[in-house]
Amino acid sequence: MSQTPRLRRARQLTASFLPTRPADGYGDLVTGRLQKIAAAGSSGVLPFTGAGQGAIYFEHGKVIYAESERTPPAAAGAYPAQVDKLPPLERIMAVRAATEPTLDAVLELFTAEVRYTKFRPSRRPAAGLAPGIAVDALLAEITRRERLMKQLAAVITPDTAISRNPRIRTDSIRILAWQWALLIRVGHGSSPRNLAWELGRSVFGATIDVYKLLVMRLLSTAGDVPERGLTAMSFVRAASIQKGSPMPVISAGSAAEGGV
Repeated sequence: MSQTPRLRRARQLTASFLPTRPADGYGDLVTGRLQKIAAAGSSGVLPFTGAGQGAIYFEHGKVIYAESERTPPAAAGAYPAQVDKLPPLERIMAVRAATEPTLDAVLELFTAEVRYTKFRPSRRPAAGLAPGIAVDALLAEITRRERLMKQLAAVITPDTAISRNPRIRTDSIRILAWQWALLIRVGHGSSPRNLAWELGRSVFGATIDVYKLLVMRLLSTAGDVPERGLTAMSFVRAASIQKGSPMPVISAGSAAEGGV
């Protein structure tokens, strides 16, 4: 007969199934809950409590919005009412802008120490509504982002302290405007997360962008990441500059003046 007390054994057996604990496999519990809400075609909100608390809003089984205390909220009116009348490219960009804050918040809710509570009917959120996202599509994207963030974790996380590299040897730097917007805001205590808040951007996106600047040696972390850590994620660098993309040249002179 086992010497382990019966209550302790019961806790060990059920630990990974309790929705009130952010234990290993908690993401699977959230996944299952979202799939049940989608299957039922429910409308309402699934609240999360704990560090980085937030909520996921549903309408007829699709996710229309999500929020987390640790990610920037969607801008009011981010999804135009007449989006279907926009030209194709503008429509794609509008949908992307509206859905990114939702994806960013859901990723945080999956990975932070938060716990979901009872699903309840509710009114639609006042701002930041995105077109309905099918739960299966949302989960597939969250899985992709989780894998990428795990690979990046050896080099950078959303909360890693970063600084500008003072040892730049070239007199001109070829970077894009959105990279420059990040670079000029880096100061004491900066991290991808607080840069995302300052710019009103996705924490996930800002972390990827900071990594690209680390690869270019324009930024460094507190520990000055080893070369092998950067080369292990070289595919991100390859994706950072698309073939044929226009690239503004930032010269040392314009950098000193604060211009692009």
